[in-house]
Amino acid sequence: MHKIVYIFILYLLLPFFLYAKEPVLAILDSVDSNGLQMFHIRDYSFVCRAYGVLTLQKLYNNSKLDSKCQKEIYNLYKKNPNLKYYAQKVLKTQQTYHVEFKNRECVLYAFGEKTLSESLLENGLAVYKPIFKDDEFKYLFYNAQLKAKMGKHGMWEKNIIYKCIEELYK
Repeated sequence: MHKIVYIFILYLLLPFFLYAKEPVLAILDSVDSNGLQMFHIRDYSFVCRAYGVLTLQKLYNNSKLDSKCQKEIYNLYKKNPNLKYYAQKVLKTQQTYHVEFKNRECVLYAFGEKTLSESLLENGLAVYKPIFKDDEFKYLFYNAQLKAKMGKHGMWEKNIIYKCIEELYK
């Protein structure tokens, strides 16, 4: 009787194991900025952009020359230079990371189940995109950003985001 139950359960669960997605593991080659990393899988190299967020560097680069937004971000980095190189400190080159590709960006699991995007949000180094519609990450990203806002981390220390708000809707 136990063998029959065992075989029944095996046939019932076998399709789930056969169709399970294997994680995409890639090796980190370099960290260009908090929101941009270079990876490779065997002979294929690719750029990984932080999923669902706009980083301070991107806001700085998209802002008009000598705008209030650029000046505030520059002052933040001048006061806290380690924020500009946050991803370089936490990510290790030649280490393997789990990545998922979504909308020409990638979800980089840098801290176990926690993504690099979440960590950037928690440290006030990014904001989640206002038109972000991914139900899987929307709540996590919102909470991470709220944590930074309440703790006045990174850009939330001087509310830089309000000076750069027009860049979010471009």
